[in-house]
Amino acid sequence: MNDKVTIVIPIHNLEVFLRRCLESIRRQTYPYFEVLLVDDGSIDSSKEICKSFVEEDDRFKYFYQKNSGVSKARNIGIKKANGKYITFIDGDDFISPNHLQVMVEGLEDCQLSITGRNDIYEDNIRQVFKEDSDVYFDQKQVIDAVLKPGVVYSFPWNKMYLAEIIREKQILFDDGLKYGEDLVFNMEYILNIDKAILKCDTTYNYVYRSDSVSRLMNRGTLKSRVTDILAIKQTIDLLPQNFEDEKYFLYKRIVVEGARYYRLLDFYNLEKKDLRRHLLFAYTKVSKYLTLKEKIIFLLNIKAPKLTFYITNKSK
Repeated sequence: MNDKVTIVIPIHNLEVFLRRCLESIRRQTYPYFEVLLVDDGSIDSSKEICKSFVEEDDRFKYFYQKNSGVSKARNIGIKKANGKYITFIDGDDFISPNHLQVMVEGLEDCQLSITGRNDIYEDNIRQVFKEDSDVYFDQKQVIDAVLKPGVVYSFPWNKMYLAEIIREKQILFDDGLKYGEDLVFNMEYILNIDKAILKCDTTYNYVYRSDSVSRLMNRGTLKSRVTDILAIKQTIDLLPQNFEDEKYFLYKRIVVEGARYYRLLDFYNLEKKDLRRHLLFAYTKVSKYLTLKEKIIFLLNIKAPKLTFYITNKSK
């Protein structure tokens, strides 16, 4: 078993974490890989760190793009991939020495391989997923696992894909979505497979950063965050008709999460017309299943967002 794995790493100002990430890849027990380092306009020493690995190990390759976002960076990697398998790693995370070996083994009889992860905090480590044996999913089961919080979820970095399917179906990350692009990518991929595996090994180490942009919610990030609702809507449109429960779950996410975005957009005096349209449509789909409390909260957010913002923040 010596099929090549393409590892795509989008990089933007990660000098503090990057060397640990790349060292963890170089120490892999499975040696048949290429690492595509896609520098998304870094202005720190990330480029120099990348170049040092490229010079020392010909499996590492460096590419540069003007700052355009993580999706475009990942898409460059997909287009330049030479491996039979494709996986993604975030440059501030790191992997266990057997990570690639475990993931490749999962693709011996499946089309999607998933690993458990350790959540790395400043003061502790939390293992996510503890099982004695691997878990197999059919298509519907893995879709449910991706949609709901847990081990599988919609992350691209705890998964390994067949490059043939990605190329044949022309699956790329939607660079118009700043959030939720991974959900759409995974859904497009999974709708073209019939079997996935969650390996019992916990081999991916996800580093929680207090300064992570994905955790910030302010005027500057809000417009990007709202694209998460568009991603959910795209996912609903992708799902076949027989996925009624999954569509209901997603419509309810739009109602609950979208109402919060709507309230914040109003507070910052930002345009919310398109979001309002998506929210009201989703509400018509799920309103008969909502509790009275859920209906009141939603309608307050839509009809009196400033009052709701005041009440919500005063209660904190």
